[in-house]
Amino acid sequence: MELTLQNGASVEETLVLTFFDLANQLSKLGEEVASGAALTTQQWLILLQIAGDPNFPLPAHLPERSNGAGVMGSEIALARGVSRASISVLVSQLLKRGLVRQEEEAGDRRRKRLFLTDEGRRIIDALEEARQRANRELFTDLDSAERRVLLGALRKCLGRLWMAGGNGAQSAA
Repeated sequence: MELTLQNGASVEETLVLTFFDLANQLSKLGEEVASGAALTTQQWLILLQIAGDPNFPLPAHLPERSNGAGVMGSEIALARGVSRASISVLVSQLLKRGLVRQEEEAGDRRRKRLFLTDEGRRIIDALEEARQRANRELFTDLDSAERRVLLGALRKCLGRLWMAGGNGAQSAA
């Protein structure tokens, strides 16, 4: 049974469209924060993922990362639900800037693990205060219980999308 709002609009459709609007606004906010280090939002997110930021939700089919083990571009692509080619472009940009480095795996030289450089770590650390400030502002109207409920609901939705898309590449529309 479809839920409706007082104005007759579908709750589910309104949620999806609100998610799209929220994603657009979060992208703008991310650009604002990341621009403090002359990065794009996507470059910043890749740096955070390579750094092993514990706040990233990961699909259940991805293995937990060992501390200091680095991450492969293909793992980032799977976790973010984007193509490997997209990640490769971003990683190349970060390599050129000296923010990440690659190491070939001993058993297979085609497999390269990514690690932050000291400069990459410095950039992440430099953006952390702006990140925290933006997060506080975004959630200022929600108390801690509401934040936890929202996080739980969003994780359920994301998990459903990961299951439906296999690798997370499909989305609702």
